[in-house]
Amino acid sequence: MERRRCPGSPDDSGRKLLCETQLCGMRAETGNGMWECNYGKEPLDIRLLVLRFLRKSPLILAAALLGALCVGGPYFLVKVTFGPAREYEAVTDFYIDYALQETGEEYTYFNQTTWTQLITDDVFTDKILTYMSGMGLPAEGDDSREAALQDAGEWSGPLSDVEKAAGITKRELRGYLYATMLSDTRIVTTTVTTNDPELTMRIEKALLRAMADFGEEQKEIAGVRILQEPAEASPVTADVRTFRACMLGAVIFVFVTVFYLLIYFVLDEGISVPVTFERRCGVPMLGTIHSGELSVLAEKLFSEGETFCKPVLVTADEKVDLGQVRKALSERGISAGEDDGLNRMLGGIYRKVSAGAEEKGAGAGRKEAERQSEASAVKYPKTVPDKGAEETLCKPCGNRKLLLAVKAGVHNGKRIEKLLDFCRKCDLEVTAALLWEADETLIRAYEMPEHVLSVWKRLMKGGQN
Repeated sequence: MERRRCPGSPDDSGRKLLCETQLCGMRAETGNGMWECNYGKEPLDIRLLVLRFLRKSPLILAAALLGALCVGGPYFLVKVTFGPAREYEAVTDFYIDYALQETGEEYTYFNQTTWTQLITDDVFTDKILTYMSGMGLPAEGDDSREAALQDAGEWSGPLSDVEKAAGITKRELRGYLYATMLSDTRIVTTTVTTNDPELTMRIEKALLRAMADFGEEQKEIAGVRILQEPAEASPVTADVRTFRACMLGAVIFVFVTVFYLLIYFVLDEGISVPVTFERRCGVPMLGTIHSGELSVLAEKLFSEGETFCKPVLVTADEKVDLGQVRKALSERGISAGEDDGLNRMLGGIYRKVSAGAEEKGAGAGRKEAERQSEASAVKYPKTVPDKGAEETLCKPCGNRKLLLAVKAGVHNGKRIEKLLDFCRKCDLEVTAALLWEADETLIRAYEMPEHVLSVWKRLMKGGQN
């Protein structure tokens, strides 16, 4: 059966050449071959991708604020609001005069690790607790001094008399003390850190006496001098990095949001601008209902010589009201018709089944009718058409030309692909397509002869897509 085509309308081979040239991966084969459009081979439209990212910039900003709040907020609560009590420290510098060996060299094996370990050993902690408790040791040369030192080394348990008198235990005291060497092995820096400034200074005063006693007892040390002694305990500046925590949360949330949007945009099979449909499907696009070239293209594509062939509206989207489309086209001076039998096969059955289910369920209640309507709306068209649709499809097409109404911004790529394949098998010609309910702001920004980043303000005024 031979079909008559309007001048200028591409044939099957022309459509195939068009899509292959534009790397869409579409195959429009004859016979039993299936119409295919491989989205994986479709070139990425960088300009459209950037515009869609700019449209979603408020979402990205909201993700940054949410990340800063979700990470910085708990960090601030843990470190500041419900953080540890304020600490006070007293730092003292000691100069150690080492004794000379028999060879004339100084003893040098007291290194940083040695002092860090010694300051928390019993040799220091016992003396500090003794001086803090007020139970002073006997004077040097007294026979009872050695016995007192031996008794001090045998203290055990948290309830010893000396610990009670000092007000702290030996285990707590070890947590308060720290010693290090910054550079010179002869300068030892000790740090006492507690939550009470008075307790800090008490331990510091006892440490000074304990250090002097330690120097007298060690043959390797000739003397201990104090280079710097604090007059009072100073508060410790807390290492709170709330700003860094907020920045970390913002960066993580923005990265996740941008990555999700990138995957979403790349895998989105919806049609946002007319040129995307032409590149993907090889069918001429009239534009949107507000396009200036709509009337000119319609007259060119739907005319045979000087006769205008009234197009038949079809759609693959149940949300597209063809009555509104026909009315909008008539306002632009374009007359279009609608074939119920044809639309029943191409997707118009969704609306009819939904309406029938609602009438049928009137006696059983509105909820049951809505349930049946929703269940029917997700079904594909019937495999076997009814008698009226079958007679319509079996008639010669003649000058019948189809105008496909494509709803913009929805995931209808596979439905459109199936519809085009069905039309090819039934020898129906989809002459052109119309992008319905499109985002005019996005389309104008896409077609504007200016840099893509300069249209951000207009995109924000146009609303969300």
